[in-house]
Amino acid sequence: MRDKKEKKKRKFKEEPGAKITEESTGETSADSFEEDGEPEEKNWWKRRRKKKFRQEQLIRIAELEEMMSKYGDEVDPESIVSMYLPHRKRRRIGAALLRLDKLNLALLGMLLLVVVLFIAAFMQERMGNFTINLDRLELYRKGISIADNGDFDGATARLTATTVADATNISIEDLPADLDDVEGAHNGKNYMAYTYYVRNAGKEDLGYIAKITLDSCAKGAEDAVRVAVWRNGERIVYAETAVDGSDEPGCTSFKSKDTVCTYEEKDFLVGNVDKYTIVIWMEGDDPECVDSIIGGSVQFSMRIDADYDDNTSLLWKFITDIKDTLTGNKPINAAGNEAPNGSYYTDDKITWKTRRNK
Repeated sequence: MRDKKEKKKRKFKEEPGAKITEESTGETSADSFEEDGEPEEKNWWKRRRKKKFRQEQLIRIAELEEMMSKYGDEVDPESIVSMYLPHRKRRRIGAALLRLDKLNLALLGMLLLVVVLFIAAFMQERMGNFTINLDRLELYRKGISIADNGDFDGATARLTATTVADATNISIEDLPADLDDVEGAHNGKNYMAYTYYVRNAGKEDLGYIAKITLDSCAKGAEDAVRVAVWRNGERIVYAETAVDGSDEPGCTSFKSKDTVCTYEEKDFLVGNVDKYTIVIWMEGDDPECVDSIIGGSVQFSMRIDADYDDNTSLLWKFITDIKDTLTGNKPINAAGNEAPNGSYYTDDKITWKTRRNK
C-alpha cells in the first residue's frame, strides 16, 4: 500500500501541471503545490519575497520610529510616505511631481498677476488721471457726444486728461488767467487743466447730469485740493470743508465725501453745445496743506448721464435704431458734424461757434 502511494507522488512530480487532491493521495502537501497547481519552486520564491517584504517593513518602521524620536513632529511627510510605500511606481512619483509643478506654477502666476494689478493701481493713483465718461446707452446713441475741440473733430464718449507728475502746492493767484480759452489738455507745472465740449447733434431734446467725483486719495491730500470748474464761461472753485466745518474762503464745499459737484441741464436742445474747463491743484494757502500730505495723491473723474430712466429693453432700442437708420428717419450721427434730418440745423454743422445756445 505504501509503495502505491509513493508511485503516485512520483508520478505527479514528473507531471508539472498535475493537481494533487486528497482523493488521489490521501494527504495534502502545501509545501509542494498550491491550489492553482504551481510547482514547488515557484511557491518557494513567493514565500521568500513575502518574508523579505515583511523584514523590510519592520526595518522601515524602525527607521520611522528613529526619525520620530530624532526630529519629533517635524518629520517630512514625504519621507513617511516613501517608507510606507517603498515600492511606489516611478510613474506615480513622476505624476505627483508633475502635479506639484503645475500647482506651483499656478500659484506663482496668480502671485505675479496680483503684483501687476497692484502696481498698475498704485501707478494710476499716483498719476491722478482725470477721465470724462458719457453714458453710451442713453446719450451717445441718441446723438450726444463730447470732444476736446469746439469743431468736434473726433467726437467720442470718453476723454482722458494727461497727468501731472511731481506737482507741488501753488496759490490760486498763480494760475494763468486764460485757462478757459485753451482747448483740450493744457496742464501747467503744478496744476491739471482740461477743456472739453458737450454737444446735442441727435434726434431729440433731452437733459443730462454732469457729476465730478473723488475716486481715490492718499495721505490726506484731498483736504488741500482745489477743483475749479468753468461752465460756459462761469467759474466756481470747490474744496473740502474747513476744519471748523465752514466753506474755505472763496470756495464752495464738496457736495459730499466722494462727490465734488453736480451740474444739471434739463433743456439740452438739439443744436446746443456746452463747454467745460476743469482745473485741479493743491492750494498752498490752505491751512491743511502741511508736510504730512507730501507724496499724497488725488484722482477725480467726471460722468455725464441722462436725467431720466428709460426702461425700454436693450433689444427694442437696438431694433428702433436700425429701423431709423435704414428708413432715413433722423439717423444717429453722434460722432459726426452733420445734424440729423428735421433737427435745429438741417444743412449746417453743429460746433461751438454755430451752437444754438449762444
